[in-house]
Amino acid sequence: MSPGATTQDLLALPSSAAPSTASGPGGVDMTALLDDVRDDHVAAPAEDVPGLREVVADAQADGYDVSFVVIPRALPKFTQYRDIATELQGEVGGTVIVLGPNSMGSASPDFSRFQQEKATENVRLANPPQAARQLWDQMTAPALNWTVISIVLILVVVAGAVVARLGSRRRAARGGEPGADDASTTAAGPGTHDLSRDLP
Repeated sequence: MSPGATTQDLLALPSSAAPSTASGPGGVDMTALLDDVRDDHVAAPAEDVPGLREVVADAQADGYDVSFVVIPRALPKFTQYRDIATELQGEVGGTVIVLGPNSMGSASPDFSRFQQEKATENVRLANPPQAARQLWDQMTAPALNWTVISIVLILVVVAGAVVARLGSRRRAARGGEPGADDASTTAAGPGTHDLSRDLP
């Protein structure tokens, strides 16, 4: 039994409505999903299984452990897809991606929440195998290392400031030398007349 449903929860239900399987977010049968995922990393309608297995195989070839779940019906809350993924991921590990007709959700120790959310952009859910392929390709695409980029930009700015400072000092030094020569020339230059000699 999955951690999402306890024996106490099941016994609390009316006898006429007590299910034989554990119910998860949105009334999804978590026990059946968990069994399917443990079997081949895929829990989906039969027509979607081959395409999803291909994505799983490609991910495994790249060193990733990923499982895909397809919920055929739309769940009332889009957050329930992530809830299902989180619950399954706690049992099977790796990355778990849940696809539905109206939304999707994922849980992963290998990718940040930003990467997971970014990967969902422009994903078309009408075809689950294609959606899985697109989502996985976007999730594993090389990401810019903003830390390195920030450090490089800071170094460029600092280097530019140092170069500008040295340049201004050199210009000031070159500008001061002619000024001193001009002053000495004015003080003792030819043709000057000392007016103090004409004073009585």
